[in-house]
Amino acid sequence: MKQKILIALVCMAVAPVLSRAQNLCPAGVTNRLICVIPQVYGPNGLILPAGVGPAPLTGSFNGNNLAPLNSAIARQSVFLPLSSPSSGITYAFDRTLNTYSPTTDSFGPIYGERAETIGKGKLYLGVSFQYLSYDTMDSNSLKHLPQVFTQPDTLLDAGSDRLCSVNGDSTTDCAFIRDVVTVDTRTDLKIQQATFFATFGITSRVDVSVAIPIENVKLTATSAATIVNNSNSQIHAFDIRPDCGSVNLGTNCLNQTFTNSGSASGIGDITLRMKAAAWRGERAALAIGADVRVPTGDSLNLLGAGAAGFKPFVAWSYRARVAPHFGVGFETNGSSTVAGDITTGTKEKLPGSLIYSAGADAWLTKRLTVAFDLVGQTIFQSHRLAATQFTELGACTVAYPNCVDPGTVAPPKQDSNVIQTIGNVNALNASVGLKVKLVSNLLFSGNAVFRLNDSGLRSKVIPMGQLSYTF
Repeated sequence: MKQKILIALVCMAVAPVLSRAQNLCPAGVTNRLICVIPQVYGPNGLILPAGVGPAPLTGSFNGNNLAPLNSAIARQSVFLPLSSPSSGITYAFDRTLNTYSPTTDSFGPIYGERAETIGKGKLYLGVSFQYLSYDTMDSNSLKHLPQVFTQPDTLLDAGSDRLCSVNGDSTTDCAFIRDVVTVDTRTDLKIQQATFFATFGITSRVDVSVAIPIENVKLTATSAATIVNNSNSQIHAFDIRPDCGSVNLGTNCLNQTFTNSGSASGIGDITLRMKAAAWRGERAALAIGADVRVPTGDSLNLLGAGAAGFKPFVAWSYRARVAPHFGVGFETNGSSTVAGDITTGTKEKLPGSLIYSAGADAWLTKRLTVAFDLVGQTIFQSHRLAATQFTELGACTVAYPNCVDPGTVAPPKQDSNVIQTIGNVNALNASVGLKVKLVSNLLFSGNAVFRLNDSGLRSKVIPMGQLSYTF
């Protein structure tokens, strides 16, 4: 009996470790968005038909140069710009009237931060909708991501331990090793996000907020693959089809297009906030606060980060007809499987980020406020994509296997190629919008966020609309 109990306890202790150390995209699993890019060629990667050549060319998005796309997309679903949850009509106690009255001339910023709190006992409710269509990552177009797959090292002959490949010790005897596969991958990522806000004034100086995002994410990957027949042979091909024959390989057998797609909807990561007025002058004010991101979203479907986040921040603002404001915060994050190696299910710490904004909102009329902000974010030591060149082995000018002399090899060609790097992402955006008082305390906000550089995973413009009411 004791032995059975001991075995059960050991199994309970080991099971969580084993469950974590597993492929997040195993064969047969196609219903996770995190698997769309890794499985664009199928669950086993780019494998040529058995028996076509001495060794199949293999390549998979698991662990290759496009791997940072998965973690970048997962992070971006968390780092989506959120409008300020307490920006609107704020109140302060008026001793002469013995009641709470509006304190600001304008309705405040949209994506920026201001120091004013909402007021004791006041409740702010809002809902916003924004649409994102990503088109670049680190200046690389998501519509054209080139990459080169090479053949694994292969034994030269039976009983030999000499390898020949692009990086091996022979570049002539194994002519077939000269073949490469070039791919051009198009990635389409679209996110629709509705966010529900609520802010309540606990005291005249402290308020608390919650932001609950509901998201729909659509991801499609299309990869056009081409076998470059540098060996001048009939060794490598995609599925043999009647339109190109089984002996004389035609263009179609050296080209094939692969597609994979998926979509998911659900709640994202909820953000909780507390903000307190640390200092108030006649018109200027300084506030401190903190955001806590709760990992409520399904990270394997790109609805969340899979890890908690904590962001303390400071905000300063000046109350006037033209009201400048400034805010800065630093976010730290926990570890998440989507930031690690998805082939093993191991976790990696999500990078920290510095978020800052500066701008001004201006009261044009009693019903209309315009707002402008520069919104920046620096993500430290993040996965990135860099454009490089890959040099092929020279193509054989004579038929395989006679490509053995330097005179039978053409000058090498170069292909565009993206590789993974690690570095800081410095994203800068401009936010331009307006707020209109419709009736009573009901506000409508319209805004557009424009990118000012191409660092990180970016969308050209992010439109947003919002309704809010202060009770």
